[in-house]
Amino acid sequence: ASVLAAAAARPPLEGRELGDGSPTTTTRIERIANQRVKECNRIRAMIDQLAKFGVETKELDDGLEVYGKPIPELKEGASVHCYDDHRVAMAFSVLGAAVKDTIIEEKRCVEKTWPNWWDDLENKIGLKVEGVELPSAASQASASKPAQQDAAASVVVIGMRGSGKTHIGSLASSVLDWPFIDADEYFVEKNQQDVREYVQANGWPAFRAAEMEILQELLDKFPTKHVLSLGGGIVETPTAREILKAYAQEKGPVVHIVREIDEVLTYLGEEESRPAYGEPIVDVFKRRQPWFAECSSHEFINYTGVLTRAPSPTEDGALPAFAKSRLPFPTCHTHTSRDEIDRFFGHITGQRPNLSPNLVDGKRSFFLSLTFPDINPALQQIDELAVGVDALELRVDLLRAPQQFNSIAPVTPPRAYVAEQIAALRRKTSIPIVFTVRTVSQGGSFPDKAVNEAFDLFDLALRVGVEYVDVELTWPEKKIADLVKRKGHSQIIASYHDWTGGFDWSSKRAKETYGLAAAFGDIVKLVGSASDLQDNLDLQGFRDRITVGRGAKPLIAINMGTAGQLSRILNPTFTPVTHPLLPVPAAPGQLSLVQIHQALNLIGQLPAKKFYLFGNPIQHSQSPTLHNTAFAALGLPHTYALLETDDVAEDGQVLFVMTSPDFGGASVTIPFKRNIMPYLDELSPAADAIGAVNTVIPKTRADGSQFLYGDNTDWQGIVACVRARLPASAIDAALVIGAGGTARAAIFALHKLGARRIYLFNRTRTKAEELVGVIPGARVQLVDALGEFDGPSPSVIVSTVPASATTLESDESGMYLPASMLPPEGGVVVDMAYRPAETPLLQLAKAARAKWETVMGVEVLLEQGYRQFELWTGRRCPRDVVARKVWKAYSQCP
Repeated sequence: ASVLAAAAARPPLEGRELGDGSPTTTTRIERIANQRVKECNRIRAMIDQLAKFGVETKELDDGLEVYGKPIPELKEGASVHCYDDHRVAMAFSVLGAAVKDTIIEEKRCVEKTWPNWWDDLENKIGLKVEGVELPSAASQASASKPAQQDAAASVVVIGMRGSGKTHIGSLASSVLDWPFIDADEYFVEKNQQDVREYVQANGWPAFRAAEMEILQELLDKFPTKHVLSLGGGIVETPTAREILKAYAQEKGPVVHIVREIDEVLTYLGEEESRPAYGEPIVDVFKRRQPWFAECSSHEFINYTGVLTRAPSPTEDGALPAFAKSRLPFPTCHTHTSRDEIDRFFGHITGQRPNLSPNLVDGKRSFFLSLTFPDINPALQQIDELAVGVDALELRVDLLRAPQQFNSIAPVTPPRAYVAEQIAALRRKTSIPIVFTVRTVSQGGSFPDKAVNEAFDLFDLALRVGVEYVDVELTWPEKKIADLVKRKGHSQIIASYHDWTGGFDWSSKRAKETYGLAAAFGDIVKLVGSASDLQDNLDLQGFRDRITVGRGAKPLIAINMGTAGQLSRILNPTFTPVTHPLLPVPAAPGQLSLVQIHQALNLIGQLPAKKFYLFGNPIQHSQSPTLHNTAFAALGLPHTYALLETDDVAEDGQVLFVMTSPDFGGASVTIPFKRNIMPYLDELSPAADAIGAVNTVIPKTRADGSQFLYGDNTDWQGIVACVRARLPASAIDAALVIGAGGTARAAIFALHKLGARRIYLFNRTRTKAEELVGVIPGARVQLVDALGEFDGPSPSVIVSTVPASATTLESDESGMYLPASMLPPEGGVVVDMAYRPAETPLLQLAKAARAKWETVMGVEVLLEQGYRQFELWTGRRCPRDVVARKVWKAYSQCP
């Protein structure tokens, strides 16, 4: 019916009109939702393959609409993928009878129902059928970039005009530190005429030819370490599509920027620099979408409305708990679009693969299994859910689109819905995702026969840059092999689940199963069941034997059920965990991260460590509250205490605790940030450049010897606070007030943020002069008066002097802060002073007419403390609970 509808261009018969204003060429096919779970998702197959003939369609909840065209308008030479489904092949054979040079791939798929199909078409019906040789799968452009591609290959960005290519491309160039080339701007520079003028003077065909030349020139001229943004219509040219497909397969990433059509329409309604399409934008969108997908290796989903909804009230009208308590600063990480762009482009290029650093010998790693049918309601709690884990497992088989919520039977969540779920999750966190599709027979909820649909979703995972894809050994070998070829910089978790209770860890079968999984997986996951303690001991023996070998893959080996919980406690690699906020555990016997930490401590596998704050005076410090709260929230047995002394070495206290076997690490504050440095074995590059240490970390070398490592997180705290408020803005100029040790960290932070110029003001100029060249590469310029800048006004201001040394009154002693130091363009003001909560500088910023965002010193303290915690424990700090506890203690302290 779908292929006949593709050529149904005449008005409908009387009485068959739709009557809802649809075009007369519309054919609506309904009540066929079951066709999604046949040999393939036949609804999706029809939509994708009809697009190759230029036929537009629309997917419905239980069917599809097809918008017919006269046969002469259908595109010739289409190559139809049949998904190994005989009915797809036969249906498109009918369309091929009317459209010249149609190629039906996978001709053998008809053999199971009509072995002589092709012969009968020619001999009994009279159609000309001819066999052709297709390019091998290895020579075709694939849906994900092969891992062997050059990690320095330039990134090509494509998508509809208005999708955000320029914005995202420029941010990608910033995070990759690669130049950004906009094809439209390159076109203007080359032709000395903008696109609109060129089209008006020469017409669209001439422009497409010129655009094609620009594409080839850009790829030839900038083959590596560039981000190239192309015009939205580049895919209108067949030759250009072939070039892009070849580039995606053989050289580097081609990224399709996907944005909701409503937002594209809003943008294009305001945009005037490009020529009008001459046809409805929606029609252009529908025509190009299949081409963008065909030409790209990856998708960046630029959904901007998913997370802008306010928290919904509960049934009694009250806001949920997370929305009730308001603090004067964010309690959770403010995840910006820049963060996601950094993650996505760093991962797909291989410049910075977003993989867990704890997947190494000697460290423990965990992933949280999300069991929500819809991620969106849980997004406000994602930081709390993800505390301490290394990855989030998205159980795709448990997802339910709105129309599937009431279905009891196994269902296939629509690809578009899964893409939206991933995009929503990515707008909240950069934690790696484990993408899992488990069928009913594999212990999940995905239909057993929906193999093609599952691999379609695996393809989506690779395209959107998911870090880990869980693939069961029971899937078809050929499909697994193809997926592995296309994994790019993502990793495959090769899984095997035995639900029979008969998996013997000491048997030959267990070793063979590991071998099969290790042959294609980067990580091996084997799951059995336990009925007694011996089953867990057998598993541990298996792990010891397997992992001792050279080149052994990381191994997840656990037993299900209550009796198997010991195996989960002892498993060191990517242990699946649950959380009290989840609707249900993902598997029988699953424990929380806190439970596992507590159990490890009880059996001596997680000894208690002691952490300290070195400084003087420190009695009112909030650091013990910060770190002890975090330890307790994660179930860690450690303690954090104050160590106040007059000198780092004189009384020997500091040196004694740093060499004790239970020393876990230390914070360092005034006046010891420089004094501590001679007693450390190594410094981080940041600490060395800044010339100050605020974090001490005991580390172990490969030979087992211990050493003390000094780092600085003060600058990271400043960066985090500024980025949360200026996520995508360039910093032409910034201002640092003060010239002490903290000013060094501030200059370093602003340099890392890309500030082109850093003004430095201090009442004692000679002391400020010492800092002019202290940070390599930073352009520091002294100013003699606040508010008098020889150049652009600062958009970021960081004060490093005590609040008591500043004043808003010009006739008082102290550093006068004039209103003129805050330019009308607005920006961010950071006051490092710990008290009072609202310093004179912050008061000035809040009173300014321009929009100046303010950052209190206690917020910077928290941010740098979160990073200290992660350096010591390898775990993300539970920010929300820590921030609330610290703010409460801070507010009560005089």
